[in-house]
Amino acid sequence: MLGCVDPCDDTVFNRSQLRVLIPELRALANGSAAEEAEAVHEILVLTAQVERKAHRYLVFNGD
Repeated sequence: MLGCVDPCDDTVFNRSQLRVLIPELRALANGSAAEEAEAVHEILVLTAQVERKAHRYLVFNGD
């Protein structure tokens, strides 16, 4: 799912897509330098908020 993030446009993930995205983020954090791992952990905190309630999405804003 990380490969689907478009750096030039908005990318939106719904709760169902997070089931695939979260393990990818965890793997990325484990294989990254400390600064990158910290950024990934911040994204994982956001995924937890999306999972808590219906009709929430994780949005990456391009450009």
